Amino acid sequence: MLRRAFEDLGVKRVWCGYYDGNEKSRRVQEKLGFRPQWTNDAVPVPQMGETRKGHVNLMTAEDWRAMQETE
Repeated sequence: MLRRAFEDLGVKRVWCGYYDGNEKSRRVQEKLGFRPQWTNDAVPVPQMGETRKGHVNLMTAEDWRAMQETE
């Protein structure tokens, strides 16, 4: 998906996130090379009827290219 976004579609940035406590999502994003950008302490989750802490991560096209050169 990242290859398609950066190489085929010319996307400059890919953002993703996870809720506090979702360690599997955090770890996947970390392993892929996403970098933390910000945390929001009060993200509404209407489907669950609650508010959670949300974390947002970023990968840029430059990050992606640099990672491809090292593999």
